[in-house]
Amino acid sequence: MFLGITPFDIITIVVIILLIIMLPILLKMRINSSISRYTFELEAMVKESKKTLVKICVEKGNPVNDPSDAVDNFMEFFIVPPVALDPAGIMDKFESIMDLGEERFKQMTKTIAPQADDEWRSNIIMTLKATLGINGVAKMVRHNLELSKKTGNLQILLMLQMSLPLIMRLVKAQYEGANAFSEGKPVGDGIGPLVTGMLLKDLPENELNYIEDDLIVGELNINNRNIVVMRAKGPGARVGKIGKNVTSIMEKRNIKRLITVDAAQKLEGEETGSVAEGIGVVIGGFGVDKWLIEEQMVKKDLQVDAIIVKMSPEEAMYQMSKKILESSEKALEVLKNSILESETGTKIMVLGVGNSCGIPNTVKDISKINVKEDIKKDKRGQ
Repeated sequence: MFLGITPFDIITIVVIILLIIMLPILLKMRINSSISRYTFELEAMVKESKKTLVKICVEKGNPVNDPSDAVDNFMEFFIVPPVALDPAGIMDKFESIMDLGEERFKQMTKTIAPQADDEWRSNIIMTLKATLGINGVAKMVRHNLELSKKTGNLQILLMLQMSLPLIMRLVKAQYEGANAFSEGKPVGDGIGPLVTGMLLKDLPENELNYIEDDLIVGELNINNRNIVVMRAKGPGARVGKIGKNVTSIMEKRNIKRLITVDAAQKLEGEETGSVAEGIGVVIGGFGVDKWLIEEQMVKKDLQVDAIIVKMSPEEAMYQMSKKILESSEKALEVLKNSILESETGTKIMVLGVGNSCGIPNTVKDISKINVKEDIKKDKRGQ
């Protein structure tokens, strides 16, 4: 014993000092290993998505050359948002930039799948967008991982580790969505076009009006209410340029009421497929289409109603489930009741918002929609 310190005390002090020195190193190694696994998984999904994209380009587009190099090069494509320092006119700038982006996707599709028909060309564009999104996330995760290694910054690793479980949920859903687009199967976000397609079920195909921006319009009369129905053209994967076309029809037809039908994010604990009614314009994206319609709403003093079908972000991205499909019947009833609340003679516009992949223009029988089968396992996982 020296100065009242026993050998056990010395060993304890040494162990504590070693833990103080080694714990951050061990923690960093563990987090690095965990994030590296996620990164490799993301990069594997990018590779598989690109393979799927190339496969459908070859099968449906019959390109002269192998499209693999063109697809790889396009993975670096980006869109720069307009400057927001002077907000006046920013929506017009956004609209112009997004239009240019859409044109570039169409040009790219003509290059990698020159002989694909319009429907498959739309599916290829959506598969390309989904692959581009997955690639962007994979690159960002890889960037943060390498940056933390280079700088030794533990905070970057901790923030990335906390965010990755949620990121992976969304990216896996987007990966499944890319597979659905590549096979022409409907996704959860297609509930809007599905419900409006069901509303148009008795309208002959030759009475539908096709608009250049991938949209269709049909006219109905329900109990002396004049209904104009708009949705994205199917069964290819399209969302359509809604804003300017809705406002144009409102001006020409003197529309007094707008009802939008779309998918909406549910809260955890809420039931998938539950239907709700509200007020306002339910359109996602960058907000250009929503802004255009809201401007018209103020100018014309329109009544704007919304019907939503709730689902998680993942369910909106990947192949439509049977539960969401069945909710379309309830949403249709809610829509019809909402229409009947208007006075007779009212001109109403119904807008089905969402992706039309796998959904025909008029839907007579929902059992023919190709949905994801629910796989139920027993307690033993069999």
